Amino acid sequence: MALAVGLVAGLRPGASTPGAQAATGCRIYVASGDNVTNGDAMNDNANRYPEKLLADRIKAPGWCLYNQGKNGQTSSSYISGGGLSSAYNMRPDFLTLQLAEQNATIVKLITGCFDKVKDHDFAGASACGSQILGNSSLWTDLRNNYTTILSYTRIMASQRPALVIAVPNYPNPYPQSLDVVDEIALLCVPLIDTAPTCTVRWAQLPPALLVLDQVFQKMNTTLKESLAPFQAGPNGSRWVYADVYPKFKGHCMTMKVTIKTTVTHPPPVGVHQHDSPEVNFGCSPTWFVEGNDGTAIPNYLDPPIAGVLTNKSQTTKGMGVYPNDKGHKCIADVIWEADTIEPGTTPLKWKLGYGEASNTNVCQ
Repeated sequence: MALAVGLVAGLRPGASTPGAQAATGCRIYVASGDNVTNGDAMNDNANRYPEKLLADRIKAPGWCLYNQGKNGQTSSSYISGGGLSSAYNMRPDFLTLQLAEQNATIVKLITGCFDKVKDHDFAGASACGSQILGNSSLWTDLRNNYTTILSYTRIMASQRPALVIAVPNYPNPYPQSLDVVDEIALLCVPLIDTAPTCTVRWAQLPPALLVLDQVFQKMNTTLKESLAPFQAGPNGSRWVYADVYPKFKGHCMTMKVTIKTTVTHPPPVGVHQHDSPEVNFGCSPTWFVEGNDGTAIPNYLDPPIAGVLTNKSQTTKGMGVYPNDKGHKCIADVIWEADTIEPGTTPLKWKLGYGEASNTNVCQ
């Protein structure tokens, strides 16, 4: 109750902010969100998707953008920390909401689970994903928070009937499980003496990727289901679900892996150096910012077929979870062309007053 009272107090119809005052005469686009909206890891504000929407699609002048994305912002902290009040008081004509991936425990999908994949602990990654997927309270909390947030967008819409609200979902940065099978042999067979142990470990990668993908799908489904009640009624087409997820398939993170081994055999065989080539389990081109290398010792290679494994190392390059400039452009294009619930193909841009022809062939 205290939260509700405090929130209502902050949502004052007539209240203004310095930004809103500066925007007199503008139609206002407010982008609320987390690390993705804020362009985390990209260090290029001009290429974040809200800015790309403004520059390439909405095309100012006539519009003013307020990107309120914050790293670490959750659907809960957006409500309690002033984000929702701020968005309300900006009196937007267009509002995007992307708030889920940083929620408590769900965030492990791109932190703890991610680290396990980078370190080749694929069973651990599967367990990590399964714990998130099976925790029903996480999805209930997310749905309840979105219900609260979207309820206030109804109040906004009652005061600004032309308001359009878009809820973009999240891309899965990981490779698809079926896309990594052939790469396992390319990585492991050249290791000769440790090829069997390598294969046993890497055979665990496809199931892990399948579980992680299921978590992303669960998160996105929860967002879609939360939005559905607000799409009912005569003005429901102004609440729009932007399905980013399928457009990123084939443009996942980079995941270039190299393994090096030294095996000492009894005389007269001697010392053998067996190294794998660099094998990319990820995508090229990628639409994700490449991160730091993984260099965890591949202890899973012991024991070799024969001899003693005296040296072992691995390098995993390029893994990252946040979209790059190409990824942000795709998100912007998906939002712009997102189909509303009206019959036929009726893209979001029409609701904003842009009569250009619909284009479903974006993100190519």
